[in-house]
Amino acid sequence: MKIKISKDLILFLICIPLFLCCTFYISSRMNNINLPSYSVENKSKMGYNVFFQALKELNVPVYRTLNSVEDHDNSNIQIVVQGGNFNINDVKIKRWVNNGGVLVYLRSENSSLTEYGRNPKIKGKMKVYKYNKGTIITLNASYLTNETLTKDTGKAYELLKEIDDYKHKKIYFNEANLFSADKKSLWDCIPMEIKYIIYQFVIILAAFFYYKGKRFGKVIPLYEEEEREENEYLYSAASLYRQAKCWDIMVESYYKSFLKKVNHSSCEWLKYWESEKLPNLDKAKKVYKFMNVKEAKIKSKEYIQIVNILEQLINDLEKRRDLYWKTLKRPQ
Repeated sequence: MKIKISKDLILFLICIPLFLCCTFYISSRMNNINLPSYSVENKSKMGYNVFFQALKELNVPVYRTLNSVEDHDNSNIQIVVQGGNFNINDVKIKRWVNNGGVLVYLRSENSSLTEYGRNPKIKGKMKVYKYNKGTIITLNASYLTNETLTKDTGKAYELLKEIDDYKHKKIYFNEANLFSADKKSLWDCIPMEIKYIIYQFVIILAAFFYYKGKRFGKVIPLYEEEEREENEYLYSAASLYRQAKCWDIMVESYYKSFLKKVNHSSCEWLKYWESEKLPNLDKAKKVYKFMNVKEAKIKSKEYIQIVNILEQLINDLEKRRDLYWKTLKRPQ
């Protein structure tokens, strides 16, 4: 038994240089693929992708830019998140605002911008500073994240209404400061030779504990991660459409999600519903008629009623899917 362990250990140590070479090659070739928080391209909980895409759906002329604020025309609104090398009190920024620019400054704290005035106008959670011909609007950056919009779209709608009061050609999410040169960590400053020794030490230490059968503390029970709610993106975007009273876009969004789940076209899904004898057939016919024979003027109550029916039909499909899988898993 001892001879076998010795051979395994020797083989393991031989593989260490190969493993290290692969690690260094991959680390040297791979760029930082993790997008920064508050980026409109970031679809994780700390990104702004939901808000950005919702504005596009509302036909708002919104764009992303990596150019400096002062490089843009004063007729365009700039949205900037605090951080990086951006300084709100920079002379160039103050000059741009002074000449009539509108800057939405999203930040993590609620301190006042004393250099732009001591008495800002308070509008809900926003502070509006008038600076000669220009304006600065401040709001907590967390109110527009994907995670927040799944729970509350009120602050986002307030900002949208405030922006809409200004005459502008385009709205830019300025991410020049988010994608500026990253600061080097202590690990980045360590020479490659020292890193090589550290890697070897960690691997040998792991091998030692593996062969000795040691554990790092008591066994910790593994709990299943709480399952995330389905269609979070759909619900958050639909909530924003509801706030903006874009009922037709909201219904269309739900209808597309329904067609995707039923896996049939807009012309064929009702036949499928009848053939499969799915529940709520009368309500399904009502949705089919509404989506295929639209009236000239439709009240908001009718849109809301159709959305509620679509949610019920989607729920029927999900129940049927769960029942189907339970039937398959049942022992014969």
